[in-house]
Amino acid sequence: MARVAVFSGPALRRNLRGEGIALSYEFFPPLSAGARRVELDGFTGALVELGKGRAPGALPALRRALDGKPMGSVSVRCDAAALRRSAQLGFDFHLGSWARGDPPAREVLAHLKAARGKDAGGRPAVAQQLKKTTQRLSILTDIVKTANSILEPRKVIELIMAKIQQLIPSEAWSMLMVDEEKQELTFELALGEKGKDVSAFRVKMGEGIAGWVAQTGKPTIVNDTSRDPRFARRFDSQTQFQTRSILCAPLISRGRTIGVVQVINRRGGKFTQADLEVLLTLVEPCAIAIENAILFQRTEQLTITDDLTKLFNSRYLNLYISREIKRCKRHGIPLSVIFLDLDGFKGVNDAYGHLAGSRTLTEVGGILVEAVRESDILARYGGDEFGSSSPSASARRSRSTRSSRTRGWRRASRLPSGSRPIPTTRSPPKGSSRRRTRPCIV
Repeated sequence: MARVAVFSGPALRRNLRGEGIALSYEFFPPLSAGARRVELDGFTGALVELGKGRAPGALPALRRALDGKPMGSVSVRCDAAALRRSAQLGFDFHLGSWARGDPPAREVLAHLKAARGKDAGGRPAVAQQLKKTTQRLSILTDIVKTANSILEPRKVIELIMAKIQQLIPSEAWSMLMVDEEKQELTFELALGEKGKDVSAFRVKMGEGIAGWVAQTGKPTIVNDTSRDPRFARRFDSQTQFQTRSILCAPLISRGRTIGVVQVINRRGGKFTQADLEVLLTLVEPCAIAIENAILFQRTEQLTITDDLTKLFNSRYLNLYISREIKRCKRHGIPLSVIFLDLDGFKGVNDAYGHLAGSRTLTEVGGILVEAVRESDILARYGGDEFGSSSPSASARRSRSTRSSRTRGWRRASRLPSGSRPIPTTRSPPKGSSRRRTRPCIV
């Protein structure tokens, strides 16, 4: 059993847990001059909480008491500043403790083992290890800075995948995110020869290596997919790609698996435990950055989306039209704006109920989506009123759009609601005008 001395405060003590007979912790007060008097014979190494106790000479005294055994730092927040501080103080490694049971015992044991190997290897191995550690710190710093500055999930994911490519050269990489509603994984980003081919695939929870990792929350190394029963061959069959080996780790944020990272077909040999440690070092803090970016994006989207139809709302349409008027005036290009409402919609609510009225508005929104261009902005303006803005669209184009919507109404002139068809018509809102009421609006 590996015995580890831990010098920390109460918060960290609650998080750290041993694992069976593999690892046990013995806790001491935060590091102070008293460390000189602590008997550390029989210990495998020590963990010291950063920022707790800074008595002069305490660290050198602890190193002497450990007699050359590994000494790592740990903090309840693992960020770039903590990593730099750990390196400056001369610790062999640094770990973050985000919640109870974190860092896992296997991770602590892996770092202790790596630190012992470094010492046994002599100066060249130490220099090489320091170079690798510096590279990882630089990569983590880049990721933290990017995640805090842009809060765009796609860009954060692209940065993470690019950094993984640098550290683990392979033929293909992908990141899949969990769709909790459908209980499946979608490819958020896929790089490599067949990256575009797999981007439309969906993976069920528990299907293949990625599905198994997402379901269990455990990382895995598979160096021979032909012998692993978990491997799903349908993806290779459809893309004509040969997957020989896979390194896969879960993205866990706040105790919940939000996705997985796959590294496929390592160049120059097989995947190793060291590769897995590198991957885990990257994905554990990055999972929180990705989830924060996703939550920010969803919150931002909710403020401009109509809850019922999922079209834009009046807030966004007003902001967009104001911005487009200025742009069109500046460049001398046309802008078309169309408003319409449903005739007699109150009668639909009175006759069939508000649920039927809501379904009718949703179906009307679907008809309008089919009639506009991808570049057009379509919104539910309020009640039974809808509006759209067509940048760079002339009056002729605007009339063409109105005609296509009319054809859509003819195809669905009696919108179904449950088992009863509902007659609907549409017209411009009262008070509307076809005259040029503002510069560059037709």
